[in-house]
This record gives sequence, C-alpha cells and structure tokens, in this order.
Amino acid sequence: MIEGFYGVTGEQYLVKDGDFLALGHHKLRFYMTPMVHWPETMMTFDETDGVLFSGDGFGCFGTLDGGFLDTRMNLDKYWGEMIRYYSNIVGKYGSPVQKALQKLGGLPISTICSTHGPVWTENIAKVIGIYDRLSRYDADEGVVIAYGSMYGNTEQMAEAIAAELSAQGIKNIVMHNVTKSHPSYIIADIFRYKGLIIGSPTYSNQIFPEVESLLSKILVRELKGRYLGMFGSFTWAGAAVKRMAEFAEKSKFELVGNPVEMKQAMQDITYTQCENLARAMADRLKKNVNSDR
Repeated sequence: MIEGFYGVTGEQYLVKDGDFLALGHHKLRFYMTPMVHWPETMMTFDETDGVLFSGDGFGCFGTLDGGFLDTRMNLDKYWGEMIRYYSNIVGKYGSPVQKALQKLGGLPISTICSTHGPVWTENIAKVIGIYDRLSRYDADEGVVIAYGSMYGNTEQMAEAIAAELSAQGIKNIVMHNVTKSHPSYIIADIFRYKGLIIGSPTYSNQIFPEVESLLSKILVRELKGRYLGMFGSFTWAGAAVKRMAEFAEKSKFELVGNPVEMKQAMQDITYTQCENLARAMADRLKKNVNSDR
C-alpha cells in the first residue's frame, strides 16, 4: 500500500507476526490482526511500558475536545460513539475481532493507543469488553423500529407498534425515521438491541429507497442473531412487505410474528395486527432473557 499510494519502495524494514524489535529502552512485539478492519492490519505492543498501538481496533468516533487521556475526560459520550464506530466500521468482522482478542488476551496491557478516540488507561477492561460483546453479536433486550413514511401512514403503524411494545414491558425502544436519522446511528442501535422491526411503504412497486438502503447496509455487516418483524403500507398494489421478505431470508434473522401490510390508512384491524406483531416481539425477547438466566 505504501508503494501503491505514495511510491515508497526503499528503506523498508519488514516485520511478521510475532517479530520483535528492540529500540533501546522500548521493545516492540508485532501481532498480525487481519481484517480488524483491513487485510494487513497489525498491532504493536511495547513490552517495556505495556502500551498497545491497536490501529483501528478499540477505536471510537467523537472529537477529543482538548483532552486525549481517558482519565482527563468526561467519557459519557464516547461509550455510545464506540458502539457506533464498531458497528459501522468494524461490524462486518466479528470473527476476526474475536481472533485478535484471543491473540492479545495474555498481554499485560496498561495503555491502549488507537488511531481513533481517546488514549485508554483506566478503562481498558471496559473497552475490551465492549469490543468482545459486539463482535459476538450479543445485544440488550430492546427493539429498533426503523421505518420510512411518505404521507404519515406507515409512521402511524410504527407508533402503534411502539406503544404496544411499551405496554408489554419493553423499555428499550428506539424509533428511527430513515429519512431523518443518519444510517450510522440506526446501525449502531441495531447492534445494540436484539429486536428489529422494519417498516416501509410501497414506492414504485419497490421498497422505499431509504429503507432499501438501510437493509443493504445491514446485510453488508453480516449481523447475526436478531429477531425481525416487518410491516408496510400501500395504496394500489402492495410490494414492500413482499420484497422485505427477501431481506429476511438473506439476513437469516429469526422472523417474529406475522408481517403487517396495510392498504391506504389505519383501520381497527390494522391496529390489532400491529399490536399482535408487537406482542410477538415482546414475547420472543422475554423468552430469550429467561433462557439466559
């Protein structure tokens, strides 16, 4: 890459996995961690001071705003930004991240210097724990409702589903209108919570474009172990829900409840169907929680 991008061909010192380089006081050990998140990714560990130079691993979004050590910063915003970073940048590569964690597991790490985010010193266990959990596709009990709506009808369906989820005792409910929420925040919440309910109006006999784009982003990340519900609306001929069924098959998510397809506007039967979908999702989430106890 150095030669390809910058034309640098001389004065190279090539290192391999496990190689050691003494630089006087500092002694460096090199660890190949491919696909975290580039093919040639390598982390460097300073055995003298216990500093891990982790590249993109353990990174997060967010400006540093003057500080760079975790001990001198209010970290509240960075934990959510770490999930957003992982899910959008590294999220496709859960298995390589797990292999990297196993390779680095025995190192006496005192400091993590990532290429993105704070320098970690006192919160190393928490940082590693977040990456470990996300790369295993573990998630909290909760539901993301991501929907598109042109005239407000599909949005009414989303609100009915959310209200019934709350009535069923689900506390973590996040609603995203895909035309207003940036996709990176939607993807982060989908990594954060176990349940996902997608809604789309029919648009030119297809899925609403922004919803279709979101579904593509989810598939690219090869996310695993989610519960999926679907709903949608149409005026003349329904197509969105049928086409979202293709996403359900490709994603291999567990389909929960009956998909709800509404013609034109909300009716009593539509409210009932939306509530039934919400109850099915709530029941599945509770069953999952009980099985983990």
